[in-house]
Amino acid sequence: MQTYYHSLQAIHQQTLQLQLEQCRHCRQTHQLVSHGFVRKKRVGGEHQALGKRVWCSNRHRRTGCGRTMQLYLDSSLRYLHYAGSVVVAFALLLLAGLGIAQAYMQATGAHTPRHAWRWLHRLHAQTSAWRSLLHRPLWAPPAAGAGRAHPLRRELLVSSLAALLMQFGQPLCQRYQSGLQRPFF
Repeated sequence: MQTYYHSLQAIHQQTLQLQLEQCRHCRQTHQLVSHGFVRKKRVGGEHQALGKRVWCSNRHRRTGCGRTMQLYLDSSLRYLHYAGSVVVAFALLLLAGLGIAQAYMQATGAHTPRHAWRWLHRLHAQTSAWRSLLHRPLWAPPAAGAGRAHPLRRELLVSSLAALLMQFGQPLCQRYQSGLQRPFF
């Protein structure tokens, strides 16, 4: 069963057809039950439904494992209050050459770049996965005589993001998550 869907309606249709789906954990069929919405409070907004939970039931003569799975919209990022488009905007601003703090404040509208370094760390952590996905060779740093405005790590991140944009296009987060069925970061 896939994790990321393009709309809540598609998630709802999937939860209506759970009888033949296998649990990801115990691989049993006929045990999955729709278990409510996944909601997230957006920055400066109301709680918004971003997906649904599916439960492998172990009650009422069912033999499931009792674990839950979440089905998400492909535009959302788990464990983050901002949508995937905001993180991609941050990455695109880095790609355009803005500083980390400036890119974060412009992408989010925040007054302080408090989480910019956390986002940058998470983007750096994904760089090897993105490069292996793109089958990119090892990155060759620029010649010693060429002046570098950014550290090597940032240049590696920017080149990986540029290659991802070329392969997936815009909206990057949605196409990446729905195409590969794995989180953007």
